[in-house]
Amino acid sequence: MGIDIFISRPTNIAEEFEKQFTHFNKFLKRAGFNPVRLGANKYTLDAPLRGVIELMKTCQGAIILGYPQYELNTHISKGGRIIPGIKGIKFTVPTPWNQIEATLAYKDEIPVFIIAHNGATGGVFDHGVTGEYVLNLNLKKNEWYKDQEFQGVFSAWKNKIL
Repeated sequence: MGIDIFISRPTNIAEEFEKQFTHFNKFLKRAGFNPVRLGANKYTLDAPLRGVIELMKTCQGAIILGYPQYELNTHISKGGRIIPGIKGIKFTVPTPWNQIEATLAYKDEIPVFIIAHNGATGGVFDHGVTGEYVLNLNLKKNEWYKDQEFQGVFSAWKNKIL
């Protein structure tokens, strides 16, 4: 069955992310883990926060995936006037549950692996905030979890659990 690890991610993500997450989930299972998520393969009659608290207590590690929950496109203005020549600044906003679930994992003192889609920032996704390494990747990329950088950080995280 494997070692239970908590996966933090939005319930609904874009199809191109979901396809790669499915492959990543299989990779985790082959690596000896049992990925669990409230509302995906674990359910409760409790309020979501209470359910996450209880589920986290059963896990030996957590992976926080900073998928875009919201994407904002904007422009820069100064003094109320749009600055010409600067177009399309894009902000990627992950789900607030990433922050809650990461905090609970830290509280329970289980190893946390933080992976942010390129552009995802704020809280646990800001370098230096938690003291943990934040891995920035293109989570739309085919088999992103096979990249050398991912494999190195994953191995270090896995060693904390085993």
